[in-house]
Amino acid sequence: MRRTSVLGTGSGRRPPESDPRTAAPAGPDIAAAVDEVRNLLGQGRITRAVDILGGILPAAAARHGASSPVVRSLRKQYAATLMDDGQYRRALPELRLLAEEFAKESGPGAARQALQFHHEAAQCLEQLGEVAQALAEYRALLPHFERYADDPVRPLEIRRSIGHLLLAQGERGAAQETLSRLLYDAERLHGPHHAFPAEVRRTLYWLGRVEG
Repeated sequence: MRRTSVLGTGSGRRPPESDPRTAAPAGPDIAAAVDEVRNLLGQGRITRAVDILGGILPAAAARHGASSPVVRSLRKQYAATLMDDGQYRRALPELRLLAEEFAKESGPGAARQALQFHHEAAQCLEQLGEVAQALAEYRALLPHFERYADDPVRPLEIRRSIGHLLLAQGERGAAQETLSRLLYDAERLHGPHHAFPAEVRRTLYWLGRVEG
């Protein structure tokens, strides 16, 4: 589950207030940590990057304030890197905190960012085997993501997760109904030969054999 680094690795410029290296004059340790994390991620040393980010967050909060753009940027990278490293239990509270922070802000951009963090929290629950909680999260999120016409794939992915979680709960009939409807919509969006509907079709085929 590879994530995009919010600290940036390309040449794109960010607003100065969100850059941990330029947000305040007294930040050499944070700047050095950010640079080291970038290098470590480039080398694939994710666990070490996690350790550095987790260690620098308290110092950044003390220096800039817990709700500062600097700390938020670091926290987003920390949560993303934890997910990359498969540390879903540690990522979960970070994602929930970020979701709460963005939910308090006004504007569609903040609302959508909050939904994204809620979705990632649901993914963590799913990976941790917290089936009932993950299922409830996905079901609550689905109608919100269905409102965004510019991202038709995300609702399909959520519906696939719902189907798989229903299977994990032993609700084969509900899972089959969910996945059958998903297959129809996935084929309309992607075409019948795309990998996404092909995967759903295989699951339904397996379900049919089990039920038969």
